[in-house]
Amino acid sequence: MADSHDFDREVDDSMRLFERSHIGSAVPLTPVRASRILVVLDGSGQDDATVATAQAFRDEFNTESLFLDAREQSSEPDYAKKAAAKVSGSRGIDRPDGEAFEAILAALDCHRMDLVIVPCPFGRAFETVGEDSVGTVMDVLLARCRVPILVTRRADQVFLTARQRVSVLIGSECDVENRAAAWAFGLAGPGAEVSLNLVVENEHFENIRAILDAMRPDEPLSQAKLTEVLIQTHQTLHGAMSKTAESLSMRYHLLPQAGAIAPPNPLNDPEIQLLVMPIEVDDRFTQGFVHDRLRRSPHPVLIVPGHVPAS
Repeated sequence: MADSHDFDREVDDSMRLFERSHIGSAVPLTPVRASRILVVLDGSGQDDATVATAQAFRDEFNTESLFLDAREQSSEPDYAKKAAAKVSGSRGIDRPDGEAFEAILAALDCHRMDLVIVPCPFGRAFETVGEDSVGTVMDVLLARCRVPILVTRRADQVFLTARQRVSVLIGSECDVENRAAAWAFGLAGPGAEVSLNLVVENEHFENIRAILDAMRPDEPLSQAKLTEVLIQTHQTLHGAMSKTAESLSMRYHLLPQAGAIAPPNPLNDPEIQLLVMPIEVDDRFTQGFVHDRLRRSPHPVLIVPGHVPAS
């Protein structure tokens, strides 16, 4: 099996061919921003970063924020109201009954929100739990939440800094990838660097190769070939993102990458960034891809669901 450096060399020819493709007729995306957000508190040290994120949204996008203390038991009944008082245009709301994920989903049902900010793992510090789990709250939200989820992971990875470098991660074709890219540009800071990271995971490659080997044993599949297919199927998205970045005076890059070196890769790429990923509730690969990347990420992550209500 070729290592990640061999993989990088193998896709060079595909990249050169693709980057010569005509994108002049591509239509720019319309950036998406939130006007009303639900800010979820869990009583942990993450709450400071969550409040700071809500303040950044207020300063940058003039958003209205509703604060929810989603803990099942709290000795501070006014905790959400006190946190909301720190951010203008905000207010605390009463906690609906049920477990934390039930309270969050019920609050979203009661209030028309564009985005929900959630600490992960809920109620525990990332530094303590690390990569072992994203927690039950996030597991349920990934399956049921109908609005984009901005996941905060570590107190030192603040949104205001992370939005200067935004990476859109795509592991396969997805119906909502254009919407995810539109959110990425909507949240990116002035002059930000935005990338489309087409990620070939080893497990995905091996599964596809096993299927094709059984069907067409005389046509071997390489990682480079799979990457070339992935690049070609995303030509329209690439063109749209390139045009959007040009219109917004942002920098843009197309980055086909082996899963081992794609974000999040804190050891080789420790720079703070915002990861953006689409997710489809009925696509097991997409769900697994998002869950794995979220689990390993110290960076904030925006997850844009495909199971959104019709507008």
